[in-house]
Amino acid sequence: MFEGINRQVFNAPIDLFIEDFLYENYQELRPYQFISLYGLLTEGKNAVTDKRAIQLTPNEILSASKILNLVNALHFKNLFGFDLVSKFDAMPFELKEAIRLYEEYNDYRKDRKPAEEYELVQHWADDLKLNKYFELVDENEFRTKRNNLEGMISSIEKDPFDLESNKKFKEKEMDKFQESAKQLGLNMAVVMFMVDALKNFKTIPQSKIKEIALEIALLGTQGISPAGEHIYKLTNVPGKSFSGYHMLAYYYVSWALAIPDMLEKLKLPYEKEYALAIQMFDGGLK
Repeated sequence: MFEGINRQVFNAPIDLFIEDFLYENYQELRPYQFISLYGLLTEGKNAVTDKRAIQLTPNEILSASKILNLVNALHFKNLFGFDLVSKFDAMPFELKEAIRLYEEYNDYRKDRKPAEEYELVQHWADDLKLNKYFELVDENEFRTKRNNLEGMISSIEKDPFDLESNKKFKEKEMDKFQESAKQLGLNMAVVMFMVDALKNFKTIPQSKIKEIALEIALLGTQGISPAGEHIYKLTNVPGKSFSGYHMLAYYYVSWALAIPDMLEKLKLPYEKEYALAIQMFDGGLK
């Protein structure tokens, strides 16, 4: 399922440009193109309307897959005038979303610049909440990182927790996270989790807090999902489970107490939450 939905989100927008190119430049192939696309759409329709598939597939994945198939069906209708859209038994919101995505494709269709199709891959994954399953990274950076072992080791030695990384994809994800935090305003869940952290750290030596801070930093290199359902655990805090926001609160507080001169490197937008948590803790909520 993981591989299937990733293949679909990677290919769906790019295939539109490919099929458009074939249709416009190789007219003699149009009968074969029609048969090929008809077969692919029939397979896609079966995959999202089969009763057994519906029972086994999470609703959000099934719906996202159906929307991406509908985009292809809209393109098929646009090219050949053959309408298969109704065959997908789509909900009104799914059809509306498919139409919106297809309109976005049309904005790129005639004046696309090289590699702009990957913007659609990311946009559509964001819109369909599939972005948590993959990351788009710069190819040269990826190849250099994989092949330059000596440089990789040097980078790890200089920045073991990847705090200084300037990768564009990480900056983009952090910008999205910070913007989300701004829209939410003061996050009271984080405040209360910070009070919990302050309470637990009160009787712990500074050296132990630093160990916890570094363990969370290591965990952070693999990604901490703020509002997800994932549960995190720490070796240095046995017997305790953490949600995403709970872990981020401990992340911030542990560094604020043990490594304050590096706190800003975390780029966690929780200054106000921490200030309020300190007030609440000092004011008696202990």
